[in-house]
This record gives sequence, C-alpha cells and structure tokens, in this order.
Amino acid sequence: MKYVIQIQGGIGYHLMATSFIRWLNEKYPKKRLIVISAYPDLFEYNPRIYRNLRLDQAYLFEDYVKGNDYREGHPYKMYEYYQERMHLMKLFPKAYRFPQYNENPQSEIFLTKGEEMDGNVFNQQNAPLLTFQMCGGLPPGMQPNRGKVDSSQRDLPFEFAQKVAHMLLNKGFKLLQIRSESEPIIPGTIQIQLPFRNLLPIMKHSVGHVGMDSAGMHGAAIFKKPQLIFWGQTHKDNLGYNYEGFFDAYNQYGMHYRPQIQMPDQAGAFPFKDKNEGLEFNYSDKELEDYITKFVNYLNKSGGKK
Repeated sequence: MKYVIQIQGGIGYHLMATSFIRWLNEKYPKKRLIVISAYPDLFEYNPRIYRNLRLDQAYLFEDYVKGNDYREGHPYKMYEYYQERMHLMKLFPKAYRFPQYNENPQSEIFLTKGEEMDGNVFNQQNAPLLTFQMCGGLPPGMQPNRGKVDSSQRDLPFEFAQKVAHMLLNKGFKLLQIRSESEPIIPGTIQIQLPFRNLLPIMKHSVGHVGMDSAGMHGAAIFKKPQLIFWGQTHKDNLGYNYEGFFDAYNQYGMHYRPQIQMPDQAGAFPFKDKNEGLEFNYSDKELEDYITKFVNYLNKSGGKK
C-alpha cells in the first residue's frame, strides 16, 4: 500500500510541503509516495516521490487512490498554528494524520544541471542581483488590494515597495521583480515572465531576496539565501525562518494577525476593529533605511555584494 498525499494551496505552501515529503520518505523509506498537487512542477525530479500527479489527473481515483492510503491535510487549521503560532512546516505530519510533528523541517527542491546553468548565467549578467516581491497569492486577473480573497495587508503597498526598491537600487543592486501579470511593475526593476520553478535557480545564485511573506521568501529559504522580509498580517513565527542572514522587519502595528487568511472572516484582516488597521507598513524613512542598511551590511560582510 502506498501513501497518496494531496496538496492544495499556493506556491509557497507547496514549497513548504516539500519538507513534509522529505519527512515521510525518511520516516517510512519503504513506502512509495504518490503526490497529487496543484503545482507538480515543484516536485519534478524529486527522488522521494514515486508518482507526481496533477489534481486534475484523469482517472485519479481508479488508477492511484483506490486501494492506497489517501491523506489530505490542512495544517493552517490546526490549533497549534492559530493559537500557539507553531511553524506551519512542523504541523504537516499531524495535519495528515501522523501523530507527530516535524521537529526539524527542511524544504528542498531538485534542480537539473540545465536549470542551474540558466540561473547562474542570469546572475552573472545582472550582478549583483536581488529578487524582489511585493505581492503574493493573487488569483489570475485579480488586481492587488482589490477584492483579494487573501489578506491584502501582507502585501507591500505600491508606494512603500517603490521606496524599498529605490533604496536598494541606489546602493548598486539590480532587482528582479517576482510578480504575476496582474501586478504593478516597480520602476527600475528587471522584468521577466517565467514559471516559478524557473525562478528558483535564479534565486539560488542571486545575492539574496527582499519582500514579504510569499513564494519568493519560501523559495529563497530553500537555499538559505539572505533575506529581508517585511511582515504585515501574517506572522514570522508561523511562516518565517531563523537561519543566519534572515532579517524580519515589522513595526508596532505589524502582525496583529488573525488565525488564517482563508477563514470565513474576509471583511477585514484584523481579528477586531482597530484604529491602526492599514498601518502595517507605516515606517519612517529612518526606520526603513536602518532595516535596509543592516541587511546590506550583512551582504557586504558575507561577500554577496561585489
């Protein structure tokens, strides 16, 4: 009997789920794993997976689920996540009916030699390169901060993102903006439209990443890249990282936080009516400059900035 694991959610969620696939393979090495997901390209070339399938795979039940141990989980809805602020990656096993936590979760991606070469060449041509993301989780065709079904308050407001980008550009970096076609372009940034998997080798060979809680952060974390993350309505303890070179930025209004942005309360991002709503990114110029200077100093010290 094989384990059949269904994964639904955004790209960042899928990247975190690779830590669960790793945990399963190491815990039950004799079990074959069938993964059904919305983004199977993120599991390509993963030697831990026996079959890598799309959610809309034809004859899914008859050919793959029937007769096997099928499991679907929702770590976002676990008590430990929304009350204890336990990191999401730790909760995957328990959410999928394994009575344990993943105490040392490590996400991973398996790149081909060609992908590695492409990422390396792109960075050589655009050095020193930072990847930059201001919005996340946008459904196709939907404008940022206009009827979003997840929390617009985790996204960087356009003027704020412009200011961050301008400061980094003035310090000699080039910025590759990670965005969907529906999102606004930050002036001065490099624009390419590629599937997210093709961005991962670029991120691996880049100097680091700047942005907010979304796929870019989770992708850069796989490679332990230096990061500067501005937190809004999601919480660093649930979704962030603690390795050297990872910098959290938030102010007194940041991370008010409600259990999970996909729960029924979609009218506002705060768990209660609050006069400070919308001020998550209300940094003074000095505060912003201090965060960026600290991050850039780390890059200079670690040899990332030429």
